Amino acid sequence: MAGQKNVSRIDYRALETFAHDVLTEAGVTEPHAATVAEALVRANLRGVDSHGVARLTAYVNKFLEGGFNPDPETTIESGPSRGTFSVDADGGPGQTAGQTAMQTAVERAAEMGMAGGVVRNSNHFGTAAFYTELAAEHDCIGIAMTNVGPDVVPFNGTKPYFGTNPISFAIPTNRPYPITLDMATSVVAMGKIDHVAKETDASIPDHWGVDDDGIPTTDPHDVNALRPLGGPKGYGLALVVDILAGVLSGSGPSPTVNPLYDEYDRPMDLGHFVAAIDISAFRDTAAFKKDVDTIISDIKGMEPRDGADELMLPGEIETKRKETRSSDGIPVPDGVVEALRELGDDFGVQFPR
Repeated sequence: MAGQKNVSRIDYRALETFAHDVLTEAGVTEPHAATVAEALVRANLRGVDSHGVARLTAYVNKFLEGGFNPDPETTIESGPSRGTFSVDADGGPGQTAGQTAMQTAVERAAEMGMAGGVVRNSNHFGTAAFYTELAAEHDCIGIAMTNVGPDVVPFNGTKPYFGTNPISFAIPTNRPYPITLDMATSVVAMGKIDHVAKETDASIPDHWGVDDDGIPTTDPHDVNALRPLGGPKGYGLALVVDILAGVLSGSGPSPTVNPLYDEYDRPMDLGHFVAAIDISAFRDTAAFKKDVDTIISDIKGMEPRDGADELMLPGEIETKRKETRSSDGIPVPDGVVEALRELGDDFGVQFPR
């Protein structure tokens, strides 16, 4: 995208401390403040800036005005067997509820072979990879998805009905990183328009979004809704995510989800779905990883085209970006820096230089 403005490079540890301290000053209790801060900065480290600290101001407003519960009592209820469960987020941050759900799925998968759960009464949970990679760290295949408010038109539709409804899988490997697929079921996440393109006054590809009349637009300020990824394929995936995360949890489909922005006194009231598959329940874990690595080697050994240096795995670009940003700092656009500095001033927390 053209029109990038200046950015500041901020050490990720200082940025996480800043986010944590602002949240605690806003009344968010532990461990919720720590988990939200970690999840936001982890998104920035992976290069998913649309789900990083650019969201902090909105989160704080939600906590202050009652949309997010700053001190929730997250509870877990088992289903008919230990392999199924539901989590009541008590209106708290989705990051805490999502992490609790995935940790529970991993623990129960060790007993049952695989386990899955739903989360209700929850809120925005950031990047889905935050949860699936937790499962991969324990030699489980992780699955996570969530519905969000309506931002995406159905295939051949003109008005938004579905959320971006992201879905993620993470698969353990013998490499320093898992294979991680983390994708919106729209062409892009709305955050890339609201918190990246708008912040930098950048034009966007015309296949990303449509205006009020359902016409494709390149101006991020004119976008009323996003388009589904791959046309009918993304539309179908969005529907499935809405049912698994929203309907199965009892939270409701995307049109019932309240917004993250503007209506700060209203909970979003959305749902998540997570699952963990313990590899050892099906076959020897080392043998599984060896076979996965054979696939990786086959792919990486192919001749690239279109000027690419190599073929990349899902999640590999994000891992490389994390390595770079861990050492060089996280690039934060001027507009986001200004907003965060003002937020810090409101709570007596100095923004890192």
